[in-house]
Amino acid sequence: MHVHELVETAASDAPPPRYTVDDIVTAGRTVQRRRRTGWTVASAALAVTGVVVASSIGLPGTAVRPPAGQLPAAATSLAATASPLTPAPDWEFPDDPFTYVFQRFDAGKLHVQDPIVASRAYQIAALHIDGLVTHDRAVDSATAPQPSEGEGSLYAYLTVYRPGAFDPQKFGGSRVTVEGHQAIERDGPSYGQNLRRALAWEYTDDAWAVAETLAKPSDVGFADLRGLVGGLRPSAPTPARVPFNVGYVPAGYRAAEIGQHAFAGLNGIAGAGDGNYGGAIFAAPALPTSGLTEPYGGPEGEDPPGSFQILVLPNDRSNHALKDGEQPPAEPKCGNGFCTAWTADGRTTIQVDSDGRLPETEMIKILKGIELADVTNDRTWPPANTALRAG
Repeated sequence: MHVHELVETAASDAPPPRYTVDDIVTAGRTVQRRRRTGWTVASAALAVTGVVVASSIGLPGTAVRPPAGQLPAAATSLAATASPLTPAPDWEFPDDPFTYVFQRFDAGKLHVQDPIVASRAYQIAALHIDGLVTHDRAVDSATAPQPSEGEGSLYAYLTVYRPGAFDPQKFGGSRVTVEGHQAIERDGPSYGQNLRRALAWEYTDDAWAVAETLAKPSDVGFADLRGLVGGLRPSAPTPARVPFNVGYVPAGYRAAEIGQHAFAGLNGIAGAGDGNYGGAIFAAPALPTSGLTEPYGGPEGEDPPGSFQILVLPNDRSNHALKDGEQPPAEPKCGNGFCTAWTADGRTTIQVDSDGRLPETEMIKILKGIELADVTNDRTWPPANTALRAG
């Protein structure tokens, strides 16, 4: 069912909606704005629960506690000793851009999750570390446990770039060799007690992966990150999926990045435990697919140039949720650079956010062209490559 059909159905035989544009503007910025979780924001909090907004849901196992007396490995020297080069695994990179080519794996106390963000140039997965309260597992500051004395917080992720997408010459840092792979180790900048630390390595010819962490230097060392090099292996290519089809895209715009069970981009990674359904970023002109050193929008999670995005989330996770018993309005509501629609039952919110780059008439047209799948059953979700007219 299309969004315009959903809101029309919701309006039939219903009292006049009490939701106004003034309500939207007063409620504040979009969900995506409230989930700005860049390095600066993340590091300003003593606990990772300050990274993600308070209206999020919590997940079981919010904090991972180390055994008594067990301390994380300390950072080691930048010098590394090359080990014999093992045969490189065969990586397959389909022409379809929004396709995952790796899956979750463990490397000592580091645990890479399944990728949930995909672009035309890379895929991103959240990274967990034993003993640290992780950004996407402690998402509700009202209920999530705070790190106790001696424990730390973490914001971390792994980006796996397609061949030719990453430019190691622009990355900077100390050149090393890790398990026969050329690699780069880089520290900085610092934010309070937390340090941004990164390891980049060439996992196959002309293709690089980058693990980035924000934590106390003593909590995550390069010795820990090097374990990821041997752990990253190809999986059968799997299409990324989104919970909607797009029926209208303004001229010149092209799908650039998606989030599956998350918003697109690093905002989606930072809020991976929020319970959101999905999202997509479109840009005009198309975003680059080479010469990159970081995901689109950078570590601060800014809007990519010339972009708008679609966000699909539960109503009760929205920054201006319908109140209990309130009927969804008959038409999408707009204000402050974004427009919002709801499903007939009011349980799901669909937003288009352009930060003022698109007129409201265009954002409403995008919303009315969206066809939702069953957001609670991802087996019904279409592949992003076809759902977003990615060809």
